[in-house]
Amino acid sequence: MADRARVLAFRVAAHGFDRAAATPSDLRVFDLGVQDSERSALPALAARLDAPSLDGFRLTWSVRGAPHWHRAAELPALAARLWPFDDADAVSRMNRPPVTDGLAVFTEVVRALRGVVKGPMTKGEASTALTPLVPAEVTAHCRGCGSTHVQDPIFRLAVLPAGLRFDPDERTVTFVPLAKRLAIPQATKGFLDLARAYLRLHGPAGPSEVARYFGAPVRGVKALWPEDLVEVTPGGWLPADVVGEYENPPEPDLTRLLPPLDPYLNARDRDLLVPDKGRQKEIWRILGRPGAIVVDGEVVGTWRAKTAGRRLDVTLKPFAGLDLGPVEDEARRLAAARGLDDVRLS
Repeated sequence: MADRARVLAFRVAAHGFDRAAATPSDLRVFDLGVQDSERSALPALAARLDAPSLDGFRLTWSVRGAPHWHRAAELPALAARLWPFDDADAVSRMNRPPVTDGLAVFTEVVRALRGVVKGPMTKGEASTALTPLVPAEVTAHCRGCGSTHVQDPIFRLAVLPAGLRFDPDERTVTFVPLAKRLAIPQATKGFLDLARAYLRLHGPAGPSEVARYFGAPVRGVKALWPEDLVEVTPGGWLPADVVGEYENPPEPDLTRLLPPLDPYLNARDRDLLVPDKGRQKEIWRILGRPGAIVVDGEVVGTWRAKTAGRRLDVTLKPFAGLDLGPVEDEARRLAAARGLDDVRLS
């Protein structure tokens, strides 16, 4: 098996597209969390499970300040794993406010937010109460709401270490304190576990891909790079416990309709996943992202869907010829995951 084909086959297996996982929690994707910025989490699970469900998981802003679902038991410790490495890293992750002591300022925001949210509270209410308590350098005037408040990237990063999650049943972003709130982190702790989790899912890869995925500085990731990794070709590393999986991956034989921001599409080596630059721009658009049609690990087109009554209308844009039978089967799974009865392809 050629190197690129081996990588794709390894990732297809690692992502659980064979639908062999007994429960959602068994999926390796939850080692990093499943992003839900565009209601993508449930469709992502439908591509991996016969009975997709998010029961028992918790939603909050975590990796890169984006909303992710995580295993409930792992959420409290995740804050220390994602804590900035140093002052410069903190300033960078906060979208570069004019401060030099980034960690101290960020800690001040986290401490104030934790003190403000002691029960269910909407984002607007929390922001209004938080803004007078933090340094002016981390606030800004917002044209959208016509007021001055904590800058959104900083607010998002502070939510998890403040010990907060979302109430997914509320239409407005509403925070709820975690049942078990750990102390505010004093330093990064456990980042290596996240680096290994990335490599088990998106490897082989190196420090630069890991750094881009977590929004961390490459120098900081290199300084913490695990010594127990195995270097493989093409140029990247894997944890020793998955080298066997990489050397002998099962041959992919599947079709999937992956939503925008699916974990499979979140690997940071896009040139490997989709070598054609024009197709990259189409798949990873900044606004209005489409989903990806994946056959045997290869991205072979895009799709979009809209609801018409109780039916899901799916518009396909394949890059070449496409067997519609398996695509329709996957579209019906998507419709069922959304509580719809029928599908129509065009």
